[in-house]
Amino acid sequence: MPTPIPPRAPDAVRAPAPDLQAEALRIAERVRDEVARAVSPERIDSELSLLNRFAEHEDVDVVVGPVLAGIVAAALLTARLTSGLTDPTTGAAAWRVLDGLEPQPAPGIGSLELDVPTRRLRMGRGTVLDLVPVAEAWAADRTVRLFAEAHPGHALVAELGGVCAVGGPPAAAAALVGTAPPARTAGSCGGVEPGIRAVLVERGRRGLAVVEGPGGDLVNPVTGAAVASPWDRVVVAAPSAVEAQAYARAAHVLGQDAPGWVAACGADGEFTGARPGSTLRRRLRTPGWPAGLAAA
Repeated sequence: MPTPIPPRAPDAVRAPAPDLQAEALRIAERVRDEVARAVSPERIDSELSLLNRFAEHEDVDVVVGPVLAGIVAAALLTARLTSGLTDPTTGAAAWRVLDGLEPQPAPGIGSLELDVPTRRLRMGRGTVLDLVPVAEAWAADRTVRLFAEAHPGHALVAELGGVCAVGGPPAAAAALVGTAPPARTAGSCGGVEPGIRAVLVERGRRGLAVVEGPGGDLVNPVTGAAVASPWDRVVVAAPSAVEAQAYARAAHVLGQDAPGWVAACGADGEFTGARPGSTLRRRLRTPGWPAGLAAA
C-alpha cells in the first residue's frame, strides 16, 4: 500500500523576512521535487518504483541517487531507534492488508543493506519498500538544513503534512514557531499550540510530528496486520523531524505502553484517545511535555 505524497501546502515554510521567505520556498520546492523523483509511488519512473518492481523477481544490487540513499539511511536509522516498530520493508505486508489477504510479516531490515559512502543498495527478492512517511520527515529536515547553510543565523520552520522541522539559532527559532498562525488542520503541526512548540524548540526539540489514528495505512512489521491503535492522535517532539515521526508512528504500533516508551527514548509526547472500555477521552503526556500548556 504505497503511502501517498502529501499535497503541497503554500505555507509549508516560514522565514522571518520576505526575501528569506522567497528563498526558503525555492529550497522547499527543490527538495520536494527531488524527493518525489526518488520515492513517489505515484510515479512509475521514480527510483523507488523501479527498485520495487525489480525486487519482485530478483535480488537487487544497485547504486542509487543521493536523495534516495539519504532517505533509505534515515529509514534504517529509525527502524533501529524504534527496535523495528517502524520498518521500511512493510510495503508488501500493507498491500496484503489492502487486498484482504492473510497478514504476512515484513522481511525486516535484514533484507536491506546500504553502503553509505558508495550509495550501493542491496534488496532481497520480494522486498517492497514504503519510504514515503520517512521521506516526508527527511524533506522537512533537509529543507531547514539547506536553508541554514545558505543563510546562517536565520531561523526557518518547514512543515510538510504532519511533520515540522525547525532550524536556526534556538531563540530565533522559538520566536518564529511561537508566532505560528493558529491552523487546526487534521494531522497538521499547526494543530499544536504555538506556545508549546516554542518551549519545545527552546529545549532542543527541532522536530515535531503529529500522527492521527492510522486507520489502515500502518501495519505492524512483526505480524503484518493493520495496526489497531488506542490513540486517535499522537504528537511527538524530538531532535529531528525524522526521529519525531518515527516515534509517533511507533507509538501507534506499540499501543498503551507508548507514553512510557517515548519518554524512555528521550522524546516528548502527547497521546489522545478513548479510555479502555469507556467513551470518555483521555490525554496523556510524557514528563517532559511543557507544563501548564494544553495542546489545541
